[in-house]
Amino acid sequence: MTKKWLTSCSYGIITALLLIVIAAFVLATLLKWTSLSEAMLGSLPMLIVSLVSLFIGGIVAGAKMKEKGLITGLSTGFIYSLLIYLYLFLGLDRSLTGTQFFQIVANTAVTGMGGIIGVNVFVKK
Repeated sequence: MTKKWLTSCSYGIITALLLIVIAAFVLATLLKWTSLSEAMLGSLPMLIVSLVSLFIGGIVAGAKMKEKGLITGLSTGFIYSLLIYLYLFLGLDRSLTGTQFFQIVANTAVTGMGGIIGVNVFVKK
């Protein structure tokens, strides 16, 4: 059970990270080759991309686990958020702010919903 849970969480986190990297590359390309600027976009597009990617990562984790989608999704989102926060804290020397705490809660909740959907859609009954 533990190995299967860890494997499914890993698949979800890797899926979310890959989708975020691809979306960041697309947004960076748009910023480079069009007249868009960072000031025009703000942080909303990356927040939306992050939440959608984590939702899909939760679906992947839930589908891989095939049971307990809420727990699998919540733990996937929490582990992802913990990794990001550790990078910010240890690598960039930033402390936890109210906005980052809100993002951790939102990431965890969205991934939990994705885990529920992943279990219920992709499991044959």
